[in-house]
Amino acid sequence: MFETEIKLYRFLKNAFDATVADVPQDRIFERAPGGGHPPAWILGHLAICGELGEKLCGGELAHPRWLVLFGPGSSDEITSGDYSVEEFATAITETYERFIELAVKADPAHLALPHGVELLDGSPVATIGDLVSHLLSTHFSFHLAQLSGWRRAAGHSHLF
Repeated sequence: MFETEIKLYRFLKNAFDATVADVPQDRIFERAPGGGHPPAWILGHLAICGELGEKLCGGELAHPRWLVLFGPGSSDEITSGDYSVEEFATAITETYERFIELAVKADPAHLALPHGVELLDGSPVATIGDLVSHLLSTHFSFHLAQLSGWRRAAGHSHLF
């Protein structure tokens, strides 16, 4: 289960690694032109959403304090803090690998249950399985695109 989503995530993760390598620590609180999210929020959001994916599949939150700061519906008004690009990138790598392990072992009956995420009520993403697919693919790619946009606005050339 989730073979396609895992392939897509791994493809995106390679692009993520190349993108995040060009985000300097001293600029993680800077917004992209036009009011885009700062890298600190994007990275924190990807990390905590991976942990939420783990939790959906029976795991635990490794960074519960990040939920309020970076979770769904959070403000991106992160202007300072003891956060590092390396810490976020490591958390994302480790979290999504644990998430994948839990997802592939999850009981299909559990995955068919409603996810209970109010923000997604009424959307086509209705079950836990749907949300797992979203988190491993479309959600990750959406926020990677935001980080890539920030990177390009910072003066870096395209990656591919």
